[in-house]
Amino acid sequence: MTNLRLYFLGLPRFERDGQTVDLTSAKAIALLAYLALNRAAQPRDRLLALLWSESAEEAARKNLRNTLWAIRKALGENVIEADNNRVALSPLVWHDVRVFEQIANQPIDEGVDPMLDVYRGAFLDGLTLTEAPDFELWMASERERLSLLYMQLITRLVETRRREGNWQAVITLARRALAQDGLHEAMHRALIEAHARAGDRAEALRQYDLLRTTLNQELGVDPLPETENLRAAIVGGELSPTAPTVPSFARSDKRPAILGDAPRAPFIGRQAQIEALNEELAIVKTQHARIVLITGELGMGKSRLWREWAAALPEEILVLATRCLESTQNLPFAPLKELFSSRACGQRLFSVNTPLSRIWLAEMARLFPEIKVTFPDLPVPATLPPEEERHRVLEAFAQSLMALKADPLILFLDDLHWADRATLDWCDYLIHRLRDQPILLVTAYRPHEAHTTLVHLVASWMREGIARRVPLERLTTDEAYSLLESLVGKTDHAERVSTLSAGNPYYLIELSRTEAEQVPATLVDLVTARLDRLPESARQVLQAAAVLEPDFDFPTLTKVSGRSEDEMLDALDALLSADVLTERVGEYTFVHPLVATIVRNGMSNARAAVLNRRAAAAREAEYANQLPMVAGRLATHYEIAGDPIKAADYADQAAAHAISLAAPAEAEGFLRQALRLDPQPVRQIKLGRLLTLVGNFAAASEVFTDALMGYEKTKDQLGMIDAMLSLAELYIPAGRIDEIEGWVAKAQPLLNATEDPLSFARAHFLLGVAGVSNGRPLHEAETHLLEANRLTREYGLVGLASRSSFELGNLMAERGDLPQAVQAYRNAIKLAHDSGELLQEILGYNNAAYHTMLMGEVDEARTLIEMGLHLAESASLRVPLQFIYSTYGEIALAQQQWDEAENWFRRGLAEVERTGNKRQLANYYANLGLAARGHGDLDMALLLFEQAYHHLGDTSAPHLHIQIDLWLTELHLERGEYVAAYEALKRAEAQLVGSDRHRLEAWAKRLHEQIDKLAA
Repeated sequence: MTNLRLYFLGLPRFERDGQTVDLTSAKAIALLAYLALNRAAQPRDRLLALLWSESAEEAARKNLRNTLWAIRKALGENVIEADNNRVALSPLVWHDVRVFEQIANQPIDEGVDPMLDVYRGAFLDGLTLTEAPDFELWMASERERLSLLYMQLITRLVETRRREGNWQAVITLARRALAQDGLHEAMHRALIEAHARAGDRAEALRQYDLLRTTLNQELGVDPLPETENLRAAIVGGELSPTAPTVPSFARSDKRPAILGDAPRAPFIGRQAQIEALNEELAIVKTQHARIVLITGELGMGKSRLWREWAAALPEEILVLATRCLESTQNLPFAPLKELFSSRACGQRLFSVNTPLSRIWLAEMARLFPEIKVTFPDLPVPATLPPEEERHRVLEAFAQSLMALKADPLILFLDDLHWADRATLDWCDYLIHRLRDQPILLVTAYRPHEAHTTLVHLVASWMREGIARRVPLERLTTDEAYSLLESLVGKTDHAERVSTLSAGNPYYLIELSRTEAEQVPATLVDLVTARLDRLPESARQVLQAAAVLEPDFDFPTLTKVSGRSEDEMLDALDALLSADVLTERVGEYTFVHPLVATIVRNGMSNARAAVLNRRAAAAREAEYANQLPMVAGRLATHYEIAGDPIKAADYADQAAAHAISLAAPAEAEGFLRQALRLDPQPVRQIKLGRLLTLVGNFAAASEVFTDALMGYEKTKDQLGMIDAMLSLAELYIPAGRIDEIEGWVAKAQPLLNATEDPLSFARAHFLLGVAGVSNGRPLHEAETHLLEANRLTREYGLVGLASRSSFELGNLMAERGDLPQAVQAYRNAIKLAHDSGELLQEILGYNNAAYHTMLMGEVDEARTLIEMGLHLAESASLRVPLQFIYSTYGEIALAQQQWDEAENWFRRGLAEVERTGNKRQLANYYANLGLAARGHGDLDMALLLFEQAYHHLGDTSAPHLHIQIDLWLTELHLERGEYVAAYEALKRAEAQLVGSDRHRLEAWAKRLHEQIDKLAA
């Protein structure tokens, strides 16, 4: 056997006789890894279920054979040992996992430290197979096992080298461990002690400061007492040159406080709610995702309940938390940006040793452009339809959470009533996408402030039985008395304060700070009165803070407030002492969002304008290279500052950024904001196109019409053409041919006057599409599509080139000129590939495959459709599956494989029912009718053809209408129903008159001759 070396730790890499081998197939790499770690020969059926569970059995077996062939071609014939039933990796093949496991399990000796280099990173780093969920679960489990083994080995080595006094080795090993887990405090202690004992006291203290900052930033806690004692010993010069001071480097069992310092008020009651959370966590541990909805009015202690419960959880449970804010509820994914920006997520997911594949890193870089600093050569995300864009972005967030390898994972979203639409969509996507994963999604919100989307989501979750409400009721009288006594001791005013608070904990706490004779009637008045007692300088700084919410640092707050540094320090001391603001690692935030709202609402218009203008300038300077990330905030700042032009420009940028994040609802909001501030027809065109993409055709028509009127007022001819052709494009999905042709006709005089190539190409394309759909002679449509093709080539109109070539292929196919149709589709594939239009490229492969099959070239058809499916699966695209599955089934029909065909059609039917495509729905029922006819079930075939007719309705699809009538003709003839056969044929022939559909005309002619013979 040649010298093979397989590297699975870190990025997969393979060597043959010292030369790197190019093996890029994800399935091939996955199969190799599975065989390497499972040394016994594996049954083929197990491998099929693991890697090709979504494929039909015959296709799956073919895929396995092809994958084994690819492995042998790359690595040599002897790398795989296989018979008809089982497959194994040759035991003679070297791979790094086996070597690493041997190192990890052997006694510690001098030679082990350098051998750690065999662990280059996470197992199969960057590999993802979303279409093989069972493999991904196995891979995640192995990653976690090997990562834990690595940390255990380093821990043993550190303890050994520490006992030996080999401090340089301890430093090296501890740094390796911290690269794997930056929050491992025991390893930080080892590093601190090693530097101190090596004589580098300054570096030891610097390392302590780094640890303290990290813990505060990530967990909001201080270092453990043993770490503080170690620092004190270093500062006091008490460290002996040899005596160790840290007995163990295992993690402490004590979980640090979660989400900030412990609240000053005691936690009273809520035991039933704590128990409910515990019960839901127990369900999650059985591999079922669950949602807990903590509900209650303002001040009922929803966030406090979460903190108390989370703080008591075992340390091995990964807990992540984020919040929604009133000031950011129009920004797409604002809470998720905060969540994944935390060090706990960022360090694990976006560092050099990331467990995320490049495709998902590229998607995450839309929201976190700083990822590109570490990974500058990430691929540019493909241009996709809105629904596919949305799916990809939501999937990227889900993949990121799965990459954390937590079992279980608890995720908390506070104040969900302020969540943006995109974040709510993601919550729903997450809980269904990872329904069999140990994930507990805990949310807190005020039901009376929840908008319609959240209300509908909650109702849906409750109907599905995946969510549980945990309502917070008001405190009982005894609980209120107990809380008040713990805050201020015995008081004569206890009954009055308890009555006024009505059992609301936050109101009661605020009342406890107020003199009895000064008690306002409402909670808002109460908080306002407390803020009024602050020094004037502190109130001014607080106003600046409210404008900058959610968080802000000292320099930014100083710029916006306009105060000196000394005044700022005094003001911040007052605000922190008054428990209005809280500080975390150099940044400040409000203790309760209500305070920020009250402060903003209480500002004069003049004061608000000044502060927002300063805030805008500060943010522009801070984010000079990333303005789209904060464009939504800048639009708000400049609107309040009284600068509508700048505000509208930033709203445009914010809309474009939201579209890039597949957040159309937020994008629409920003575009409407821009239109309100600075109405311009070009903005109406942008809004109309967005509404068209999301399927809101009525609203799009209204907006395009307004844009047309605006352009007419300014006599902007190109703008008028754009609006008219945009209105024409609106009617393509509905098949309203007269409207398409009518709007193009209205634009014709302007087209002749301007002679703009792009506008001419669009007009010819629209007339070509209309001509194919309206049942008129195809040569008329061909003239327009050929002209559109000529213009796109001559003027380099990339965006339209692949579409016009694709539609020309459709026309050739309907005419019956299959070779020309396939050539047009192949041309569309190349154009789409070159311009990055992934969906159009996949559709090109699909149509080329179908019409190649009609030409009798079944093997080539399978090759083409497999390419299309591979592209769709690699990019996690669902929309093209409704077409691809149909083509797979039609190829099976051509080979008379009726069961396989029906399986493909059933899978495709599920996809098309999700999208609501009536034409494709009718096509599937017709194909199922053909499969039933192949089985000999003529009654079922007739029923299915009739259902196809029903679903097609008045949809403009003459080609499919004629096909169904011809299939019905054949079926009625088989059933001996000659009158019905003749009626169906007459319908088909009537539509064929003058249509240029030569293949269908020949088919109808053959059937007519057959009926004539029977009649004779």
